[in-house]
Amino acid sequence: MANQKELSFLALISIVISSQVGSGTFIFPSVLAPFGVVGLFGWIVSVCGAISLAIIFSELSAKYSKNGGPHVYVTEAFGKTAGFFTAWTYWIISWSSNSLLLVTTTLYLTVITGALSPTSIVIIETATLFIITFVNIIGVRFSGIMETIFTVLKVIPLFILPIIFFNFFDISNFRNATVVTTGSNLGIIAKTALLTSWGFIGVECATTPAGCVKNAKKTIPRAIILGTSCVAIIYLLNVISVIGVTGFDSLIETKAPYSFAIEKVFGENGYGNILIALLAIIVCIGTLNAWTLTGGQIAEGAAADGLFPKSFGKTYKNGTPIVSLTIAAIGIIPFFIVEQIYGGNNGLDYLIDLLVSIFLFVYIICCVSYIKMVKNWKKSLKDVIKSYVLAIFAILFCLFVALGSMISSLIVLGIFIIAGLPVYIYVRKNLFTHNSMPNK
Repeated sequence: MANQKELSFLALISIVISSQVGSGTFIFPSVLAPFGVVGLFGWIVSVCGAISLAIIFSELSAKYSKNGGPHVYVTEAFGKTAGFFTAWTYWIISWSSNSLLLVTTTLYLTVITGALSPTSIVIIETATLFIITFVNIIGVRFSGIMETIFTVLKVIPLFILPIIFFNFFDISNFRNATVVTTGSNLGIIAKTALLTSWGFIGVECATTPAGCVKNAKKTIPRAIILGTSCVAIIYLLNVISVIGVTGFDSLIETKAPYSFAIEKVFGENGYGNILIALLAIIVCIGTLNAWTLTGGQIAEGAAADGLFPKSFGKTYKNGTPIVSLTIAAIGIIPFFIVEQIYGGNNGLDYLIDLLVSIFLFVYIICCVSYIKMVKNWKKSLKDVIKSYVLAIFAILFCLFVALGSMISSLIVLGIFIIAGLPVYIYVRKNLFTHNSMPNK
């Protein structure tokens, strides 16, 4: 890829925000409702964990400003074999998770259009997927501009709605909650932290296109910290304001908390569902664009470092990785075809849990890499100890959140690794001869 400095600071912040603020935004109040006030502590745990990861990735990106993100840091710490499997796993989940966004987009579209046939849904999902892929093939700069537009369109309403809801806020809705789940408070916090952590997946996205960023060592860390902080504020304002209007008990009975809150405020005129559906579609498409850009940069960076076949790094005239973007787009299609055949909310919820846990495993290995390397660039022992404490907290957070689906997630992670073995064998000779990374 041509080393073009194409992404602005605003575009990077947009990528950080948009990659995290996705479809889950519109279900979090209902997800937390069965757990009552205790569930909010799980949300706070997620916020703290996300901020700690944001700080770690910001420091790593400042030290190693190369395309690809996580695999760059793991390779520096543990060598090319570990770097390959990190890149492979991260690349697979970066585009496979887009299937959830496509499915959610069409679900909200049916609110406006009415019921659609399974064939129509697959056609719409496929068309949306390839339009967004084409946007990213045109160029990183163009994709960044589009992402900025999408982020503005989604963030402004998500600040306006809480302002409206807080005018109808009733504190008694927090005191008079009936918890319908069983288990210890610690167990409830762990469960809600897992569910809500989906909202912070993508905290590291700004690191993947580092080679396309002006003054990356300063720009990327600032974008990660500022973007993630904005995401945390957006989530907290929206969750608290919606619960304050509706109450926990009412939210348990609905899968459309924002529509329900709007109806409580403005009455049942039917426009609430349409308004939220339009906003949700914008949010999902913006997030899809952010993750499509990220997935392309992951594969391009891995190919440039000799970890993926050279064909994955083949670029279009504007320097975008056309081959890896196309492979990812084609790879997603079976996911939403299967969803139409075996669809169901329970299946989607389970898939979200698995994907979150696998993302967290990638974060853990990055934190371990950070621990291994941070002593090399921190000048004082005090700073090194602070960094160790931060990384250990982030690791414990990831393990705590992933604990509930640890076994099934490890099985899926194992499948990903096995699927990558043929590619690893194919490129293995390059892993120990390529000059762009140290031999370890």
